[in-house]
Amino acid sequence: MKAYNFNENIQELEIDPQSITEGLNHAQKKGYTAIRIYTLNANAGKTYDLDLSPFSGKDFVTSLSVSDSFKIKKLDFDALYNLKHLKKLSFDDKKFKIDFAQLPQLETLYFTYNDDLQNIAALKHLHHLLIKALSQDDCSILTGLTHLKELRLSGGSFTSLSGIEGAPDLQDVNLNYCTKLTDITAIRKLAQLNKLQIEKCKNLTDFPFLANNDVIKELFISELHTLSFVPSMKKLEKLKFWDLKDGDISPVLKSKSLKEVDFYPSKKHYSHTKEEIKQLLKK
Repeated sequence: MKAYNFNENIQELEIDPQSITEGLNHAQKKGYTAIRIYTLNANAGKTYDLDLSPFSGKDFVTSLSVSDSFKIKKLDFDALYNLKHLKKLSFDDKKFKIDFAQLPQLETLYFTYNDDLQNIAALKHLHHLLIKALSQDDCSILTGLTHLKELRLSGGSFTSLSGIEGAPDLQDVNLNYCTKLTDITAIRKLAQLNKLQIEKCKNLTDFPFLANNDVIKELFISELHTLSFVPSMKKLEKLKFWDLKDGDISPVLKSKSLKEVDFYPSKKHYSHTKEEIKQLLKK
């Protein structure tokens, strides 16, 4: 049975869930600080009791990812609270009922939401956050994350970005497959935001609230009705989209800041080709 494998692509030591102790001993010997618990023996999808107590005292660990390649029956994660140098944590299973007040040093956090997570606002050093399947009404969960720079929200049943202003240092917001989301006007309250990406959020197709935005430099929207708001976005430099309903790309030519416009595929009802826009922006 294979106990561990160093994955060159992600620079993490992968440890099979059946071999935690053996894998951690190897990591300590070789100086590996980033650990991923992942199935290595054609055992993907199987169910295991996951006991993380071997992590106790393993202060060399700075990054831990628990893959969703296997199911967890019973979970003991208390040893995580002893990892004082842990900077990055990633998990999906809802049995992780973590009190983040005991992990205040975290800088990067990726997780699937569950109602039993506690004290996320205690993560004052958090810079990068991915939340999957957020099932609250809005984004008030972000209140208090005063140093958060990058936010990704994927899926979920939340309908509003209200509360996102509780993370005032946000520079990069990525929303994908948030099919219930209807109100993102709170974006206007982010004074440091320079990159916004909206992909496959089916109830978001009109963006008049972006008119006169004076901070966003990069914008990607997979589907939208019109580009009429673009000329008034004072700092917009890069624009990308997949499907423009009205087909009129000419508003981008009125922008004083745009340097790059990208769209795919090109459609028959579009007013310009990508090459035409590229040449016209150079003038």
